[in-house]
Formats: sequence, C-alpha cells, structure tokens
Amino acid sequence: MTVFRTRSPQALFLVLLLTWAARETDAQFVTTWMDIGEMHHGYSDIGAHNDAIMGQTGLNWPAILRGSNHYRAQAYWIGVKNWTDPSGQPWDYRVARNGLHVDGSSVFTPVETRLTARFEDTEVIVDGVPSFQYNQGTQLSPQHDKLAIVDDVDPDLPADRVIYQRYRSILGIDTERWVYAYANEQHDDYHIIRRRMTNTGNTDADPEIELPGQSLHDVLFTDMYRWRGREQAADHGSNAQLWGKYTMIDIVGDGNQVYPVDFSAIYMWAGYDPVFASQFWDNIGSPMLQIRRTQAPGDTIGRLAGMSMPGRVVLHADHSPDDRRYDPDTQPVALGWIDNDEVLAADGSPEQDYYEKGMLTRENPSVLPGGSSRMFPHYADRIEPRGEFWNSTRDAASGKAGGHSALFTYGPYQLAFGDSIQIVEAEGAAGLSYKAATDIGVAFKQGGLNRDLTIPFDADGDGVISDIPWNYDVYKNGGELLTKNQWVLTERDSLFQMMYRARDVWNASAGMTEYPIIEPPRPPRRFEVTSLPDHIALRWEAMPASPDPVQWELYRTSEYVDNLPYELLAVVPGSARSYEDAGVIRGAEYYYYLVAVGPPNPVDEKGLAGTPRGLPLKSGRYFTQTYFPTGLLRFPGEAVSDFRIVPNPLNLAADESVRLFPGGNSTLSQVDFLDIPGRCTISIYTEVGELIRRIEHTNGSGNTTWDLTTSSRQPIVSGIYLVRVVDNDSGAADIKKLVVIQ
Repeated sequence: MTVFRTRSPQALFLVLLLTWAARETDAQFVTTWMDIGEMHHGYSDIGAHNDAIMGQTGLNWPAILRGSNHYRAQAYWIGVKNWTDPSGQPWDYRVARNGLHVDGSSVFTPVETRLTARFEDTEVIVDGVPSFQYNQGTQLSPQHDKLAIVDDVDPDLPADRVIYQRYRSILGIDTERWVYAYANEQHDDYHIIRRRMTNTGNTDADPEIELPGQSLHDVLFTDMYRWRGREQAADHGSNAQLWGKYTMIDIVGDGNQVYPVDFSAIYMWAGYDPVFASQFWDNIGSPMLQIRRTQAPGDTIGRLAGMSMPGRVVLHADHSPDDRRYDPDTQPVALGWIDNDEVLAADGSPEQDYYEKGMLTRENPSVLPGGSSRMFPHYADRIEPRGEFWNSTRDAASGKAGGHSALFTYGPYQLAFGDSIQIVEAEGAAGLSYKAATDIGVAFKQGGLNRDLTIPFDADGDGVISDIPWNYDVYKNGGELLTKNQWVLTERDSLFQMMYRARDVWNASAGMTEYPIIEPPRPPRRFEVTSLPDHIALRWEAMPASPDPVQWELYRTSEYVDNLPYELLAVVPGSARSYEDAGVIRGAEYYYYLVAVGPPNPVDEKGLAGTPRGLPLKSGRYFTQTYFPTGLLRFPGEAVSDFRIVPNPLNLAADESVRLFPGGNSTLSQVDFLDIPGRCTISIYTEVGELIRRIEHTNGSGNTTWDLTTSSRQPIVSGIYLVRVVDNDSGAADIKKLVVIQ
C-alpha cells in the first residue's frame, strides 16, 4: 500500500513521523519502494545498497509472505581509464564504487527522486490509521518499512508506477534511472529498469561543471547483485545462508553453450547445504519442519520456503553513443560472479585491479583457454559439472563463507562531453505457487523426507498428472511426476516466463513511451476498515472518473497476513461501496484486501492484449491490502459509572510498552478508557479545573484511547487529572481521577 496525501491531521502526523523515522536512521541514503505488484523492491537514491545499509530486504516475492525477500545487497561501479580529476591529478584507472561492502556516499551524490503514479493512489485506513507494510516478524529497523509516498499523478505514464532517480558520480557521469512497474497480474512480478548514463562533467551536488569538455575513455558500468534464496528459506539452513552463502548462480545467453531461451540473464537459487543436510534433511527448497525466526508458530507442515528464484535479464544495451543497436554478442561485455568476501568486494585494492579483475572478472586461461570476461563454465556448473542440480551433494558455497554475487558489466564506451549510453534490464522473482509449495512440501514430509520420492502435482490444473520424463534442458518440460528437488528446479520455468514477458513489454512500449499492455480495472480511491462491537465495517470509494467494475471481490484472513491463504469473503456488484463482516470471532485478528474485477479478456499468451486464458483482470491486492490487524471492539459499559482508566496511576518514565505505530521506533504512551458508553464525550481537566482535551467517542464501542496530549498537541506533565465522561444518549455523567507520574 502506498501512502498518498492523507486527509486527517492525525494521519498526516503519522505519515510524517514514519517518513522521518525511515530516513533519519540513515540520512545519506533514501530508499524508495515500488510496492504495487507481486514483487516489491526498494531503490536507493545513489543507485545501490551496500550490505550494511539495505540489510535483509528487497526483491520480495510473493510480497505478502513473511520473509519473502531475496536481496542482501547491490553494487554499482563506474570505471574509466586515463582520467584527470578536477584537481589535475591523472589516474591510469579510476573506479567509483558503491557496494558490495563499500559506502558509496563519498563517490556518488543523490540529485533527485520522484515516484509518479498513473492514477491517484488508494488510501488504506484501518481503525483511523493509514496502513502500510512494516517489518512484522523480522529484526529490521524502521527504515526498511515499505512506506512509499506518491509525488505526482500522470495519466500518460507508460506504466502504473514509475520511480525516477538521478545520481551523480565523482567521474562526472550522471546516471538517470527509471523503474517501471505494473499491477496487471501477468506482469507484476518484475520491474523494468532503464538507465541513461551521461558525461556531464559535474562531479558533485552543485550545478558547477568541474570537468567541462572532458572525454571519458574505456568507460565500464558494472552491477553486482547479492541475491539469496528467500529469507524464510535461508532461515532453514546454516546461518550464513542469510548472507547468500549457498547461492547457486547460473547464466544463460552468454554465447558459451546452447540454452532453452534466447536472452541473456543471470539467476540464482539456494543450493545444497552439506552442513544442514548432514544434521537434518536435504535442504533444496527449504522444507519448513522446524520453527525458525521467520515462521509463524506451528508452521511446520513442510511447506517449501524456497519456492522462488530471483534473476535479471538484459533487454537492451547501446552499442555506442552513436549506435543505439543492441548486440547481445558484445553486451554485456562481462557476465559472471564475484566472491562476496574477497578483497575486491571491499576497500583496499589498486584501482587497476577493481577495473581489470573486478569489473571485467578475473577469469584466466587456466580455467578457460584464452581467458574470457564471460565466465565459463558457469558457477552452478562448476559445483555440479553433470548439471544434475536436483541430485546435488556438493557444497554450493565451494567453501566460501559469504557466497557469491552475480555480475554484469557493459562497455567499454568512449563518451565525449554530453554523450550518453542507455541500458535496460528487468529484475524480478518467480516460482512455485503457494499451493504447489505446500502440497509438494507436505508430500516430502509424509514420504519420510526421501528426496528420491516422486511427488505428483497438477501444475497446469487440467486434472491429469503428466508423466513426461524430467528434462531440465527443456523450457517448460511439462512433467508433473517429479521429486521434491526437481519441482524446486521448475521454478526456473516461471522465472524465464517472467523474463520473456518483460522483454515483450519492452518491445511493445516503444522505448517506454507508450502504455504497452491491457490495463486492469482501477482499485478504489479509499478503502476503510473499522472495528465495531458486533461486526467489522468495510467502506470504499471508487476512483474518480473510473467506471464501476463488473464486481468487487473482498478477501480476508484471520491470521497474520502470510500464514494462511486468504478466503474469498464476498463478491458484491460493481456499484457496491460497503460490506459488513459479521462472521468474525471476538478475540481474533483480521486482515483484508479488496479488488475490482473487470470483464473477460481476449486470449493472449503474452498477456499484452489480453490474458493467457481470457480471464478477467483484477485491480491488484496491494493497493488495498491491510497490514494492521482489526477485530471486534468491546461492548459499552452498562452504566457511565462503570468506566475505567488503564493504567492508573500512569508512570511515564516506566511505561515503554505502547508504540505509536506497529513496527516503528516511537514509544509515546497512552491510556485506555474502558467500559465507556458507546456514544459519549470525554473531557480531561487539570486538578484546578482547566480543560485540556475533549474526545468525542461515537463508534458504539466500550473503549477508546488518549495519547496524553492536550488539544494543542502538547504532552502532559506529572499531576492529577480529572476525567469526566458524559453519556450522550442519557446525559448521565461520572468523574474519575488519573494520576500521572513522570
């Protein structure tokens, strides 16, 4: 859920406080989240995250699930030869580096970041508070809460959301980055990332050009991606899996061998962990059979936590500033990997080594005759030369404590002053469905943890189990009687399909100037969930100037957002604007989302002019997903004299238990007024009779809270306060004392 121009002063205060908390913790770096589809990711305003900044979040798929991130860190390097800095010092080699273990704040400067939406964003309100995704169940700090604030609305946008960022390097190169995301469910598991690097001669934040007229020679642009298996999967293995220790990296389309696809890409999965497997069971796919940090209590049925693979595919790279053709035989110039713990991943090496061995890889003739910057055999094949990754018994980390990162390098380019280069990629994750991960994992557990057991699963939903023999060399092999590990490796098919669809969208978008796909119906403008004593009220407003959908579908779960699949609670007509959920149990917590459903569509396997099976499109759950729980409120007290103040006395110095918002770092205290009338006025006075706050309670429940501030938002001090409650229906009143100690 993206927060957009909240209406109430209280909600605005909350959003501002959250934004401050998210950015103040690390003032040099601001991460902007793209959070509307099934894959969510945060983008740094200087182009990359070293592992100390980003921590354990990013590339979240499926985003609703606990521990769904596949991302540890990213590096962005720019290298040049024969360069002279603004002071006149010549450099044979100079590499501006941000990540993997390098803080890039001394060599990269943020210039601009904007998040633009194709249509106005949805406000999601739970019991009067804006709901957003925070780090429930993790140990992350508040700057990783996924709070995204839309800056502009542009109906001509070529995507549903676009992040634009510009950041500058000490080499005098500006990088502009556009991140495109779609809510269409055929295209919501990837982001298209378009970058334009321009030789501006500006090396810092001010507008002065420090290197006017400079020409840059042999310019390389390198990205490194420290992926890992989903955090929840990494949690089911040796501790270093959280850092990506057992990352298996594979490459397709680098010209070294025949592939089942015709694009260049790198992807990963969590490989064999001999330490864990020797003590417990085969870890491929990470069956959840023990309680770990990222699990819900009791979630030990065996569901495969390693249900997905992340990857990045090349869509375009200019041949030169004067030749905008894309030649996959020459770009990227380097495809490979880097040891996350080697010296080149941090500070201390000569600039020449960063350029020649880091950016261009250190592959040598003893590994591949003649040497190559496109590393071959690929890392996964070096671990398992037979290519039978499902039967692996070899250490996927090859003895390296920190694992490996994928590497892309483009160039070398000659950039005259004002020249630019454009590179376009797509990054995302895909894999098994929740049902597949559950059914296959349960069968593995019930089968005695035998990794050679064949497990039937109707993946295509046709009611027939296909017994086609397993053939990993074929894209979409089609077999449905596979071992647990073979099922895990079929995640690659879903990932490749994602990459094909990203390429189709890029080709259909005319360079990201046109909206290239069929648009789903739009979500509501506002979705509000309100707790009441006898039911939960759901209200929504349609998006302005949008026609009513065919129908609305309302989904609910009674557990935390990721523990159980959501049930379809209700289907209501497109003209409906409310629903009362009376089928709830007192004491339980509930989460909801609402989607607009459109008409059937033409059949289009690519998902451009229709959908693969002609089914209707929906507006996307993440516009309206609630992340804060709601439940039935207390019934009103029988008499106004029954009301209570809890806690009383209140020790402000000792009370650190109540947070202003879930997942945040504020500990502002409050008191609860319990067993009050359903409609009443609560007036709070000082001991000498000065009115400092009045609360109108109208929702019919028997409780409300006070945040211990006056009507002018000033915090109260120690003393005795008088609380007068008047029943607005009967006129009966009662007064009680509150003692505050500080």
